[in-house]
Formats: sequence, structure tokens, C-alpha cells
Amino acid sequence: MFNPLVLSQIRVMQQQERSTSYRCLDYLSNTQVLKSSFRMALCDWAYKTIAACVGVDSSTAVVAFTYFDRFLSSNTPAAKQALDDLQECQLAFVTSLVIALKCHSGFKVDFDFVSKVVTKDAYDEVELSCMEIKVLQALDWKLNGPASHDFIEYFLDLMPDAHEASFLDFVRSLSKSLVELSVTRYDVEVQHYPSEIAFASIWCAFQYVELIVLPGSQIFVESMPLIQLVSGFDINNARSILLLKVLSCLVEELDSASDGIGDTSQEDEMMSISSESSSRSIMRDV
Repeated sequence: MFNPLVLSQIRVMQQQERSTSYRCLDYLSNTQVLKSSFRMALCDWAYKTIAACVGVDSSTAVVAFTYFDRFLSSNTPAAKQALDDLQECQLAFVTSLVIALKCHSGFKVDFDFVSKVVTKDAYDEVELSCMEIKVLQALDWKLNGPASHDFIEYFLDLMPDAHEASFLDFVRSLSKSLVELSVTRYDVEVQHYPSEIAFASIWCAFQYVELIVLPGSQIFVESMPLIQLVSGFDINNARSILLLKVLSCLVEELDSASDGIGDTSQEDEMMSISSESSSRSIMRDV
């Protein structure tokens, strides 16, 4: 039997994700400059940067994406400028990643290091520190909203203790990999709550493990109705069906890829973000 406190925590997190403070808007509809492909390139760069950092989990990048999307949804003067200036947009993203490293991973991050090593002198310390304040103010200093990774942990806590540990670890790992891929998709991140992405990721992970017949899958089958009920996810809803289709395609990508996340197909987008000053691109070999 699951801990009732888990259910209570999930309810609180769902209320939080639906509040205006944490909701992302369709900010790309307000700009002719920023494109979803550029956002995807930033996400790819972030994953590579995190992978090069010892002791930093990829969930930090996911949190950084939520900060970045919320910032661009804020309608503040700084956000409006970033939507119409790719250099400012890139700076906001780097700053969002720095904030996530500080607040989510507990790292002490020096702007001199970020300037010289992370951005390869694309931005100086003053620019980084000024943008950090702008992002924090736009987020109203609310940095602890629930992410899809958090919901995955709580949803899987609803499973009975009699499960196979290896099976649960596999489902958790695959679900989180799906989340990490899905947040690079603008349409997924903006149109769905973190809890919806988390449940859909678990559901697609379950569909995959059913095919390879891992030990412990029967217990997971019995637990899915409870997880679905708690999540409030309607698998027959049109937008839910679309989300499941997207994530099912991502499962296939993970299955066929040799190293999972880290597609380099977006690198050229970052390398040519500005015809006026290509030296300001942060996309270098990490």
C-alpha cells in the first residue's frame, strides 16, 4: 500500500503547476525572430554542457528549460527583448541554466567561469549578472515549481513494494529519458503540464517494457490504473492521444539511437544565430 502522503504531495504539485506563476504560454506566437528550432538547439547545447559537468544530473537542464520558458512567457520588457533578439535570448538561456545549477543542483557558480569557459567569452560577467536579475524578477523568484522528473518519482511511489527493483529502475530511467527529449519539443512543453508529460512518459515506457517482457511487468500493469487516476490523465482525450503519439515516436528514437539524448542536428542553428556577430554564439565544442 502506498503512503497517503504521496497522494497529498502530488495534489499540491498539480495545483502548483496549474497556477499562473508556473504556467508557460505560447510565446513564439509573439515573435517573428525566435523559432522552435533555435530553442531546440539551445536545449541540445544545454544537455552537452551538463554532460561535461561532473556530478550534475540532466534533470538540471530540464529545470533550466522551465525557467527559460516561464521567463519568455512573462511579458516583461526583458522577455520581450529576448523574443526579438537572439543574442539576448541566448543570454537568457545561459542564465537560466546557471540559476538551475545554483538552485536545483546546489552548485556555487562563478560568472567569470561561465563567461570564459561555458560561453567561450560570448558574454561577460556584467551581462550575465544583469540578465540573472532580470530572469529572477520575471519568475518572481519562484524557483521550486514541480518538474516532470518530480512527478515521475511520486507516480512510481504509488506502485506496491512487491515490484522488481530492476524493472522499476528501467521504467524510471526510460521515463526520465523521454521527459528529457520531450522538453526539447516546444509544442509538448507549452501545451502540457509537467504531470501530464510525466504520466505519458511512464505510460510509453510501460508499453515498451511490455514488448521486451521484463520481470515485474505484471505488477506495473496492475498499478497503472491507480497512477492514471491520481494523475488525472485521460488517455482518450484528443490532446492526450497526440502527446502519447509524440512520446511513442521518442521511444523509437531512443531505441534506435546509440547514445540517446544529444542529437547534433541542431548545431548549425546555434552556429549561425547572428550574421552580425557570430563570435557571440555559445555553441562550441563542450
